[in-house]
Amino acid sequence: MLRVWSLVAVAVAVFGFGVWLVSPRFEIDSPSLVDDWIAVTQGGQELGELIRHGNAEDQRFRPSWTVWNALQWHTFDAPDGLVGPNTWNLARLAIVVAGLMLLVALALPPPRGRVEAVVHALLAGVPALLVVTVPKFARDLARFGTQEPLLVGGMALGGSLLVLAARALLRPARLPRARVATLLVCGSVLWLAGVYQKETSLAVVPLLAAVAVAGRGRLREWPSLGRARQRLLVAIGVVVGLPLAHVAIESARIAARGDLVYDAQVDAGRGVVDGLEILYDWSTEVFSITARRVVIAAIVLTVLVALFRRRLDLVALGALGTGALTLVLAAQSGVAVSRYYLPAYALAGVALALSLARLPVVLGAIGVVGLALVFLPATEARTEVEVWTVEEQAGGELVDVLAVLDANGCTIAMAGVDLETRLALAALVARDERPRADGCASSDVHLVLRPYGEGAALASACAPGALELVGSPFRLAGGEVEVHRCAELGSAAVRDPALGLLAPEDLVAARSFEPGG
Repeated sequence: MLRVWSLVAVAVAVFGFGVWLVSPRFEIDSPSLVDDWIAVTQGGQELGELIRHGNAEDQRFRPSWTVWNALQWHTFDAPDGLVGPNTWNLARLAIVVAGLMLLVALALPPPRGRVEAVVHALLAGVPALLVVTVPKFARDLARFGTQEPLLVGGMALGGSLLVLAARALLRPARLPRARVATLLVCGSVLWLAGVYQKETSLAVVPLLAAVAVAGRGRLREWPSLGRARQRLLVAIGVVVGLPLAHVAIESARIAARGDLVYDAQVDAGRGVVDGLEILYDWSTEVFSITARRVVIAAIVLTVLVALFRRRLDLVALGALGTGALTLVLAAQSGVAVSRYYLPAYALAGVALALSLARLPVVLGAIGVVGLALVFLPATEARTEVEVWTVEEQAGGELVDVLAVLDANGCTIAMAGVDLETRLALAALVARDERPRADGCASSDVHLVLRPYGEGAALASACAPGALELVGSPFRLAGGEVEVHRCAELGSAAVRDPALGLLAPEDLVAARSFEPGG
């Protein structure tokens, strides 16, 4: 019982700490210009496409992400409020913490005393603690649209619950039916949510193989089991394996069409090396030197413990193998973003915790204390979320400004803004239900731009002395965006970097911003 309560206490502590780290996001009162806008404006359509055709996208296969977005943005007060999305986001964080902890706890033998029970519980909390204290990951956990947290948490917690159900079925003791049914249902739902979250779920195969080999001794009870238990165990195998086969088939079909992720060619794996180089080079932007040493320590300690015990820790080895494979699959995209590293880092934490637990209990306790001293209080992670929150609030303020201009019938032109931001602004402004008015002078043109490149060209379309900055620049993630009121267009032709030489009125027409367009 002490072991269970120790695990619960550590889980609550790590979850509470994670909530504190992401809590600045509660100040945001509008959908993000990254990912959220799609879920708000197209989530219902994508869910309908998924139900009718089995997939909502041509270049991706991530059905549970589509379902999650629909739940997140179309339940409780969403999409008009963010209480619902924030609640679902906290649930996702809880799933990550519980999943990683239970994965470690199930891989450890029963503790041999109270001290070891407490130390094992603390070690089980290490992977989740390591994840939430990485500043870039704290930002990813604060975002609603990130797939990797539910990928990791859903598969870890769902798989662990299915393991608990399988263990109960393999015991000769009387079967607690209600408990087993709960484990089977919850485990299956969470496992499916994780597997179908993203194609990277296929990387779990090495860890699954390691768990199967490590637990093969329990299958000695198979001949003595009743048919009902045997059928339930087979059903667990089907629930685990069939979705992975489905993801593999759908991913192969997408790859056969030439694109897998973000329009990047799979090219029979020949682009993986270049992708891994990109991920390696960008890892310094995601991890501190201390965090990178954690990964190295996990690998080295797994090897040293195997040599010391003269026996491989198959689960730790499988975790490292699956982590490495997630990076190989992510490398096919040809881009690097912080969330791509989250599964590999979390699984490195699992291997580190398992290896520390194989050492004498005193050394395990020292390892926990050392990690806590190094990574706590993680003020940098909270600061990262605070900076991101300011950027998100600026995006919401820009939507409000453009919605007012649109409601007043103002002519708006936009340049120098990346495609997703432009599409997001158009979609979110179109949702605004302000009463229509006629508050703009017929000669006024409002220019939304970044003050360089195409944005500078658009600004030069205004007559000298007729350009006025409206408010302060909006500090978005990709750089500051400015809104200017142009009282009069110039007469000289303007050279746009992309469109060439155009008359000012033609350039404004070409750069016209149309909400909903």
